[in-house]
Amino acid sequence: MQGAGQQRWPPLGLLLLLLCVSGLQAEGESEEQKCLQEGGNLTVTCPYNINKYAFSLKAWQRVRSNGHLETLVITETRNADLNLAQAGRYLLEDYPTEAIIKVTMTGLQRGDAGLYQCVIHLTSQNLVILHHRIRLVQCSGLLELPGVPALIFVTCGIILNKGLVFSVLFVFLRKPRPQTNFTQLY
Repeated sequence: MQGAGQQRWPPLGLLLLLLCVSGLQAEGESEEQKCLQEGGNLTVTCPYNINKYAFSLKAWQRVRSNGHLETLVITETRNADLNLAQAGRYLLEDYPTEAIIKVTMTGLQRGDAGLYQCVIHLTSQNLVILHHRIRLVQCSGLLELPGVPALIFVTCGIILNKGLVFSVLFVFLRKPRPQTNFTQLY
């Protein structure tokens, strides 16, 4: 039986599970979706481990629906400051001192919809997938409006989701402060 001043707290495990699940939804995805805007460009930045891969070859690949990997562009140099590679509409810039790869696809077309990935190309059979894969999708509605990137919508959703979970967790885990009766102090 609970007293009048006691509150009933939900199980801590349930709250932690809610927090974990929301984190998995927001950050545990192995793919990031980007809107394909015909005629536009796509630029992706992929970080990598500078100690392991600064002098390795890098590549941008398309992952076909059957799992076949199509290498679209690959670096052929191993310079310390900058490695550039271009093949048609694909430009790959490797900045070893910053440990990032920047890939740009120009003149996007409907046929470009699909799954892509940045990789460290150790050998043709030994690839290291960097960051997360990018799924280029046809978008409709608000996401196709020029100047309104899909990232804004995704970011707002993640922030609202995280904010809500942390707010609920804070409310349920905060300890009640002892109340002081000021009339007894005088």
